[in-house]
Amino acid sequence: MASLKFMRAVPLRLHPRFPALQRERGQALIYGLFVLGAGLVALFFLFNTGQLSAEKSKLVNTADAVAYSAGVMHARALNFDAYTNRALIANEVLIAQAVSIAAWTRHVATHAENVPVLGCYSQYAVPIALRLVEYTAVCFALSFDLFGQGAHDIDRGARGIAQQVVAASEAAKALLQGAQQSMAAAFIPARTLLMQQVADANYAGDGAVRVDPLPLTDGYLLFEGQPFVKSYSGEQRERFKSAAVSAAYKDGFVERRSWSDRSQPDVNCRLLPGAEFKRRGATAMVGLDQWHALDTASLHSWRPGWGWLGPRCDDNPELALGYGAQFAGEGAHDQADASLIAARDNPVALSLADAAAADRIWRYSGLPGFADLSAPALADADPRLKFAIVLTRAKAEIRSSDGASTIRPDGRLAIYQNQLASDRLTAVATSEVFFRRPQARADGKAELASLFNPYWQVHLISTSAQDVAAAMLH
Repeated sequence: MASLKFMRAVPLRLHPRFPALQRERGQALIYGLFVLGAGLVALFFLFNTGQLSAEKSKLVNTADAVAYSAGVMHARALNFDAYTNRALIANEVLIAQAVSIAAWTRHVATHAENVPVLGCYSQYAVPIALRLVEYTAVCFALSFDLFGQGAHDIDRGARGIAQQVVAASEAAKALLQGAQQSMAAAFIPARTLLMQQVADANYAGDGAVRVDPLPLTDGYLLFEGQPFVKSYSGEQRERFKSAAVSAAYKDGFVERRSWSDRSQPDVNCRLLPGAEFKRRGATAMVGLDQWHALDTASLHSWRPGWGWLGPRCDDNPELALGYGAQFAGEGAHDQADASLIAARDNPVALSLADAAAADRIWRYSGLPGFADLSAPALADADPRLKFAIVLTRAKAEIRSSDGASTIRPDGRLAIYQNQLASDRLTAVATSEVFFRRPQARADGKAELASLFNPYWQVHLISTSAQDVAAAMLH
């Protein structure tokens, strides 16, 4: 009984009679070391996986930012060309208005010189006798000496100001053309610099990232075999002429400044004479380098007559009352003829000698060269400028145990391999610039893409399979 009590008092694991229990000490430690090693491997795996996932997300976001920034730059470049084109057109409209005013004031001054023959200041006024109600008031006003002298003063002042306006427009045109050309020349280097700056800003303090200077797709430089934007000059300025003339003719005074006053004649002019006063004026672009403005005033009258077949109307010689001309363009007087006014039903042949006077021809270099979409882009109903880029980040820059991180497997854990398939990470992104009005046109018509309206916008799109395959070869 005593021995049994002693055995209960001493722990079995320390009793010398149980050597098997003694030998089992430390087996849990071996299992724990195995679990610890596996845990460390899993920890490194999770660490590297997390770091690579973060790197991938950051690189993809950076690629999107770079592609979008380049797309914004493309859209702004196209809109810049559109704004400068509109400014160039505005200068052409200003020149058209200037030559129109100069021709009109000259016509008024000569009209005031010639109107005394009509005796409008007396009771025997010819317009009254011819029953020209509207023209009688005009003739009466022009008959005053004060008005006649004032018309000449106004003519000289108006032509002087208008000529300065044309000279200023010429200077502005040169600056606008220079701005377009400078932007086109500096665009590609500036775009390359911008893309790298955006990428570096996203990785500030976190290593280096590289933007491939050669895009996978560059619609700005190559759109269906040609650049997206082209400079037009010489005989290729017809499109600009159409836009400039259309804009100038929104001012009715430039397109046609005409009116007439006709008496109501008796049948076959049997009893009373009749007449028609015709005031004709218009401005037009002749060719691509000359603005012509012509204004005339004339009186066409008829009287009762008698012929072999009875009463008839006999025409009196047409009386030219006023004329004025203004031309802008080198050698404009060589083509200054009555064809323009004839097209506006003006019967008066303008004196070319007067039209060719030095102060009737202003220096004007013609319609400017301009930037517009290339032929393939113009032919496309909805041209889209696509731009795909590649970003790469070297393995040494990645914050993983295999890259820039200070956490690395050591000792026996060094046998753990968790490396990238290549020596860098790669991301691709694509932006697209498109033409769309912010609001629909009031007339309901579709607005075609061009560089005459600043409606270019940008968004990101999915990268094509072709570009993805090309990126994998980098």
